[in-house]
Amino acid sequence: MLPTTAKLPFAKQIKPPLLLPHRAVALGAVQRRLFGRTALVPDVDLDAYRFQVVIDWIEFHVHFNHATQVQHVQQVLRGFHDRNSYIHAQEEGLGRTFDRCTIKVQEPKTLAQITQMHRALAEHFGEASESRVRGIEVSIDAYPAQPSHEARATLLGALQRTIWTGRNIWWNPDSRPRTVFGKGEGYYYKLSPEPEIEARVNSAKQNDELVSRLDPFHHRVIPIDGTMFLGAKYDDVMIRVMDKVIDAQRPDGTRKNLSDDQKRVRIEVTVKGDELAAVGITNIPSLQKLKLTTFQKSYFQFRLPTFSYRDNPKTGADAMHNARQIWRARTYLRSGLTGLMARDAEAGAVQAKMKKGVQKTLRTMNLVKPRTWAGKRLAPTFSSWEQLNRKMHLAFRDMERREATARRKVARKKVMC
Repeated sequence: MLPTTAKLPFAKQIKPPLLLPHRAVALGAVQRRLFGRTALVPDVDLDAYRFQVVIDWIEFHVHFNHATQVQHVQQVLRGFHDRNSYIHAQEEGLGRTFDRCTIKVQEPKTLAQITQMHRALAEHFGEASESRVRGIEVSIDAYPAQPSHEARATLLGALQRTIWTGRNIWWNPDSRPRTVFGKGEGYYYKLSPEPEIEARVNSAKQNDELVSRLDPFHHRVIPIDGTMFLGAKYDDVMIRVMDKVIDAQRPDGTRKNLSDDQKRVRIEVTVKGDELAAVGITNIPSLQKLKLTTFQKSYFQFRLPTFSYRDNPKTGADAMHNARQIWRARTYLRSGLTGLMARDAEAGAVQAKMKKGVQKTLRTMNLVKPRTWAGKRLAPTFSSWEQLNRKMHLAFRDMERREATARRKVARKKVMC
């Protein structure tokens, strides 16, 4: 039988791990490539959580017609926001004046608020060239209906294992899936071995030992008190999954321990660079046409692993097939979909290498070339976690409604003026 229980260990404290059971669900004729397979579904009641979209920050560049100072820009911004924004002046002149700056607004209520800020800045200082959005961070917070650490840990363990990205997070070592549970060396680790089929472990006890991504125990278990990263800080997209128990973005720069009803599971997605245009963001006016559900479709996607376990195996080939499926399941339970993707990629590379070797041997022996193997699978054997993706979609749709209401209010004020 397939293993179905994931351990949820702690990295910051010595405590027994929590457990996340899964349900083995047989898939019907949803898609041809998944027919007859079994999905592992985290056993979590998603209706016991409230999902909410938050704009963490947005950063944009402005070029004024005439020089000004930080305090004057801040004064205009404070007319629309109850906290100071970060203003980075460029090429300051006498009296610390400037006409170009980058502004980072923390936790705006809506994007319509950013439009108001920009319009007010243009009215006060003029605009020599159009504004450009430099980056944005959007999050989904999940609050348990009955606040508790166990409730958050259960959902967090499920999100860590099922979050999906179609981006290449393997080409750059800094982009690879990892967990961080402190500052400095020794407080983070990669979740899976390096992409090479055989990566060497250089240690005193394991000198020159070959580490294969095929072995589930070479994939690290994701701790529930660390932050899981997909992507590097300087990538166009970076995803973080965490248990939010401390507010580190307070206006005065201090940290605050959150109360139980404020603690939540959070998924943060930072978008910048060329990726901004891909979701429809260029200048400030583009925010008025932005569909926030685009973020959900691009970055807040969750999938389930599937397996082709054979009941009542009759041959040695059946037994070997089931053993591989068990190893796949163990890999997923330890390091999630990203670990399973790494394992499956290596399995495909090994298979291709074996095929090449067999064909070479047959050519040497002047034997008939074997039947062509099945082509490369076009999509991983993952199934959409429809229930969770629906929760995400509804949260973004609610945010779009709030945006529409805010835009109407701004339009009415503009007409009255």
